[in-house]
Amino acid sequence: FPVTIPEQMGDGVGFIYVIYDSILNRAYLGKKSFTKTVKGKTVPSDWKSYKSSSKLVAELLSHRPLSEFEFICIEVYKTRGTLSYAETWSLCMAEVPTTPNWYNTRIEAISWTVKEPVSKRHKDRLLQIMQRIKGTK
Repeated sequence: FPVTIPEQMGDGVGFIYVIYDSILNRAYLGKKSFTKTVKGKTVPSDWKSYKSSSKLVAELLSHRPLSEFEFICIEVYKTRGTLSYAETWSLCMAEVPTTPNWYNTRIEAISWTVKEPVSKRHKDRLLQIMQRIKGTK
């Protein structure tokens, strides 16, 4: 995928992303960590080649040209708690489970201590994506 906002892929524990389907004008919002724990050890995750945890989106990506999708990194966060919070905040803000423009169907609970607010840049970028999907640029 071409990462739309590459300057953000710096320090942090993970990032909030959107996979935008330009043909169907729908999107999937998620989070991805830069590392994972395997047998008690922290190792790099597959974030550079990661597609989606959504089975539907993964299926679409495997049967259609990748050029029909855009991968957008909204923001990188420094703590796991804030990463989870920012994902939940975004899903609620965009009302994703209740609108036909999003592939997401559920929102998971936050289980981490939140130590930083959702950034202004994150809020601005999510709003731009929401307006794009609704067709009100």
